[in-house]
This record gives sequence, structure tokens and C-alpha cells, in this order.
Amino acid sequence: MGDTPNEATIIGSDIHIKGELTFQKSVRLVGTFEGSIKGEGELQIAKGAACKAEVDSSSVIVEGIVEGNLVAHDAVHLNKSGVVKGDIVAGRMVMAEGASFYGKCAVGPEAVKSAAKPAANPPRSQATPSGGRSSEAAAGK
Repeated sequence: MGDTPNEATIIGSDIHIKGELTFQKSVRLVGTFEGSIKGEGELQIAKGAACKAEVDSSSVIVEGIVEGNLVAHDAVHLNKSGVVKGDIVAGRMVMAEGASFYGKCAVGPEAVKSAAKPAANPPRSQATPSGGRSSEAAAGK
């Protein structure tokens, strides 16, 4: 069986995975996944699928539910049944009428470059003198 451009690994509706998923071509999630996902190709979250994960992929199509931060180096397509509860960083973003998004969003080539760099700020859960925000955030940086 040869590789075709539309070939995708399918995680079926009766499958629940916890852990780390890495892929190079494309994956279509129809079931549920918890953990982290890193891919070089396209990740498709089908309608009815649930993904509780930190996602880093070339492109992401969301028709189901994603709970976690999402980085798409090329593009994010949030279709009308799609729900994202987490921050999005993407080179491009398309959001259909009816889609739901709860979080922060940074779009464009500079946003993707910044996401690739390690974070210099302390995690949000650390207490700081500025009422829970980092000193840079308190200074408006």
C-alpha cells in the first residue's frame, strides 16, 4: 500500500488513549485522547471527539472539543461544531460562525516564532508580588 496525500491514521470512536502521540503525516481523532500531541502533518479532531492535550502540529482542524493549548505552525481551522478551551498560537486561523473559543489567541508568523522559543516568564501558578501576574505582565510588557 503506497502513501497518498490524503492518507490519515484514524483513532476510532471506541478508542481512548492517554499518553504522548507523535506523527509525521496526518491523524484523524474520532475517539478521545489525553496527554500531548506533536506532529509534522495535519491533526483533525472530528465532530464528537474529545482531546485533552497540549497540541503542537503543522495544521489543526477542529470539529470536536480540544481542552489545552494549541500551536499550529501553519493554520488552525475551527469549524462550526469545534470548541477550543485553551490558548491558540497559529500562523493563520479560520474560525467558522458557530465555533467556540475560550482563551488567548496569537496569529501570524511572529506569533509562531515566539511560540517556538522557551518561555522566559515563570508559570502562572507561581505567586508573585504583583497579585499573581509576572512582573513583565504587571508592567504591561
